[in-house]
Amino acid sequence: MNIEFIEVYSDIGAGKHGTVHGVDLISKHAKRFAHDTHRIIADKITQPPAHPAAKYIEHLLPFFRDKLVPLSHKLLGNIEQNGNFPVIISGDHSNAMGNLSAFMNHHHDARVGVVWIDAHADLHSVFTTPSGNMHGMPLAAVLRLDNTDCQTQTIDTHTQQKWQALKQLSTHQGIMSSDVFFLGLRSYEAPERHLLATQQMFAYDAQDQAVIGGDKLPLGQILSQLIDKLSQLDAVYVSFDVDALDSSLIAATGTPEPNGYQPDDLRLIFDKLLGLPVVKAFEITEFNPTLDDDSDKYHTVFDLFTHALGVIANRQAS
Repeated sequence: MNIEFIEVYSDIGAGKHGTVHGVDLISKHAKRFAHDTHRIIADKITQPPAHPAAKYIEHLLPFFRDKLVPLSHKLLGNIEQNGNFPVIISGDHSNAMGNLSAFMNHHHDARVGVVWIDAHADLHSVFTTPSGNMHGMPLAAVLRLDNTDCQTQTIDTHTQQKWQALKQLSTHQGIMSSDVFFLGLRSYEAPERHLLATQQMFAYDAQDQAVIGGDKLPLGQILSQLIDKLSQLDAVYVSFDVDALDSSLIAATGTPEPNGYQPDDLRLIFDKLLGLPVVKAFEITEFNPTLDDDSDKYHTVFDLFTHALGVIANRQAS
């Protein structure tokens, strides 16, 4: 199957800027796999954020609403019409608010699911965030979860209005919490844990232990259970944040965490998931080469991405 890249050059929502350079490096490394490449570029931001609990939301909202969502939606339609597969190379993970909203719009009447391969839950809202960084909020926005039961922030009216608008970027009926699946999850705060528990989300850490209750299982068995659940869905978006890797392997990301996946773990995950007919998009995000000048370590990310693309390329056209 031919692959088309959608490259999102924005790091507005990150606590540390520089992931736009990661988009460029990843794309150049894997250029031979791309049948076509499409760039979506955010304007450069020079002024400080206006809303401490939602940093740069005043810039992210118009970028997502007016540019990323409509352009990505159109591209997804064209790529599907061409019989090709969309691979999204994204700056910071806040862009998933736009990318996923476009994906939901494209699969408007479908039951949509998400596999979130990430050290972090990204389930904070503007009401619970400890940092104000928007890349910690994409899933809460897409799932339309305020989580005010765990509110820690006092939010002004303008910020609340912008947050509500982010939650409505898609006209899709919404993704159910039971259709979000976490792999490699090991860093989260109490409000996020509250959602993981009350929403009964499927979540395993990189040591193959269930995050909320349950037993430790072999990764292959976890993936078998996950595949059974994915088979009930119509369209699945797989998002790979490079900080799912153990911090000893990836310094070039904003928030590396210990006790992460080894490369062989991720290759197995890609082998099992990316060939599934129900998987309709793959995203890689949060690679920031400005945070580590050891370019030899970049090849861990490059090699994993190349492996993922090889699995996708071997898919049968649907």
